[in-house]
Amino acid sequence: MKIALVFSLVLMLIGCVSAPRVQPVPDALLEAPSVEKQTITRAMPFWWLSLQDETLTELIEIGLRESPTTQIALARLAQAKTGIDIAEANALPSLLGLGSRQSRNTSRANPDVRSSLGILSFSWNANLWGKQSLVVNKAHSFENERWFEYQSVLLALSADIAKTYFQIAAQQMSNKLLTDQLNVSEDLEELIEFRFRLGQASANELYQQRESTQTIAQLKIVGDTTLAMLEKRLDASLGRAPDSSPRVKDISLPSNLGMISTDEPRELIRHRADVRAGYAKLQQVAAAAGIRFTERLPSLQVSANLTSLAEIESTTEWLGYGFDLTIPVFSGGRLHSLEQQSLEALEEERQHYFALWLAALEEVDSLRHQYQQQRKVIIALESRVRLSRKALDSARDRYILGDQNYLEVLIALRRLQDTDRSLIAEQLRLVTLWVELAEAAGRPLCQDLKCSNS
Repeated sequence: MKIALVFSLVLMLIGCVSAPRVQPVPDALLEAPSVEKQTITRAMPFWWLSLQDETLTELIEIGLRESPTTQIALARLAQAKTGIDIAEANALPSLLGLGSRQSRNTSRANPDVRSSLGILSFSWNANLWGKQSLVVNKAHSFENERWFEYQSVLLALSADIAKTYFQIAAQQMSNKLLTDQLNVSEDLEELIEFRFRLGQASANELYQQRESTQTIAQLKIVGDTTLAMLEKRLDASLGRAPDSSPRVKDISLPSNLGMISTDEPRELIRHRADVRAGYAKLQQVAAAAGIRFTERLPSLQVSANLTSLAEIESTTEWLGYGFDLTIPVFSGGRLHSLEQQSLEALEEERQHYFALWLAALEEVDSLRHQYQQQRKVIIALESRVRLSRKALDSARDRYILGDQNYLEVLIALRRLQDTDRSLIAEQLRLVTLWVELAEAAGRPLCQDLKCSNS
């Protein structure tokens, strides 16, 4: 009857304590007037597919599969999964066996005294107040943190590969323009030199043009060097040695870009991998605070031993069991201080999580604004390109009619090429902002652990 009463009491006490409650969205943001519940437009998990660039897609898939960065994150995730197995195993009963055999020779006249001892020991922590459950929950939260850290690595790596890929595209286009511009500048130099010999151009004009030609040649050398560096960086991002991968050729910057999502920024951010990793870390600290509280409460250890002792003339067996109730009566305030310390750590982590949200909100809002402004810059530059083309066409028409010499045509062509190079640089800036916005507002490539093996 007493044993039944003890077990009933134990079952009532198991799971009585829970971790402090934490919010996936900080309270300060929930209270903001602009936060409203709304239907979320699901973003494409693999954001780069919307660009419809098969070469880029293949490169990103190679990088996500072979890069050591992703393998490091996977190894950390595997360690966290093992930590769950350890925590769950610690919550289970343990069974230990002990066997020994002794032989004693008391004197030469008496025979040896031999004895065999076998002990089977059972022990179980009764998990009063749900302490073991909190430990297991903490391990699961750590696994979630590692999982979303892994997703953050995938997003960051895919964005890095895409930005490097488009930098290569822009540099190839710029180098081609520089080659054409160098040819035009050399033709212009020859024409000015011819006019100088005829006395129709000054020495200053000739030297200025020669300087311009050398400047373009220098830019061409810098461009070739930059292209080689970008190609090596792409190899490293793919997890390969420099110059070991085929070079991408004949690629261009995407011209049809749109906003990643029209959702309200707070709704975008709550699905970000780094934010969800931060929430999982907050849950761990909350579980640790709950564990510290249970350490101030009594604990119960159930044990039983089955012992067998065999000697020469007899064998004895007996069963013993016991309940060890440990009550922390006095610790000099240490347990209370540890609990208070864990609560202060929880408050610190709440503020870290709030700061993470604020930084993410600022990042998305800032990138959206920059992207919208950059589109205006592109529109203005495209207008300049159209005007430069009209100026070139007008110069050619006047040259055909004999109203001006070919020098004006070459000057108009050089101005058009300068504008085209500026447009390429600004288009690259627009694409880079789009990729960064895709990363900042991107959801995890897998929404939960269930798709980790797919």
